Amino acid sequence: MNKSGNLGMGLHQALSFSKPMMRVSRGEAVFWPGCALMGLAPAILERTRQCLERAEPGIGLSSCCCGQPSRYLFPGAHQARQEKLRRRLEQQGVKRIYTACPNCTKELEGLGEYQVLPIWPVLAEHVGPEDIQGPGGPATLHDPCPMRKDAICQQAVRRLLALADVTLTEAARWGENTRCCGNFHMMRALDPDKSRVMRQARLGDLPAGLPIVSYCEGCLDAFRGEGRRTIHVLELLFGQSQSRGWGNRWAFTRKGKA
Repeated sequence: MNKSGNLGMGLHQALSFSKPMMRVSRGEAVFWPGCALMGLAPAILERTRQCLERAEPGIGLSSCCCGQPSRYLFPGAHQARQEKLRRRLEQQGVKRIYTACPNCTKELEGLGEYQVLPIWPVLAEHVGPEDIQGPGGPATLHDPCPMRKDAICQQAVRRLLALADVTLTEAARWGENTRCCGNFHMMRALDPDKSRVMRQARLGDLPAGLPIVSYCEGCLDAFRGEGRRTIHVLELLFGQSQSRGWGNRWAFTRKGKA
């Protein structure tokens, strides 16, 4: 990782684990978008929470980071940050965490103390035609590599895309055969050259000329860096975000204030 990348990710993790950014609603269940997805318009995430509330009445919000970047980039700080996260969740009485980010799902499962529930099967059961505000149209789908073995989530996402009137062209490799976007275990920061080779191989699987849809905002960010059009599944359900970035994350974080 080069010096600028190290400084940038170091700042990202320091801010993410600062008290103002670790907002968690008080209650047994929270919706956990993850760092990258909090960069979308807060209204999209609030609409997601409202739909999850049909299955989990009273579900709150969490603006916390799962800590995966620290695990791979700053291992000396990882354990302390993991303990800080545990304390915060315990203070707020959290027992169930509904995750949107595949990497957060895996990282939080590793805590071993919480029921971690990906949102996609829940949304597939509780989102109806009247909820759809996305643009629809043709697209291709990237299954994130952490979800390679999760056929339930893969099929739930495809049901949601069909509901959203998306005409899907599958990638050459999909489902259990999907390939990585090049950022597995923070590869994009640790070994940019290897990451780029992996990403180009994956882009070769995805039909040119179609926007790439995924349920991992981190993957989509990697593809945008190569000039591809992207859209997150939640945008196809609840409307496209007009901006991405820390301003949206801060607005969402303030909304999640306990």
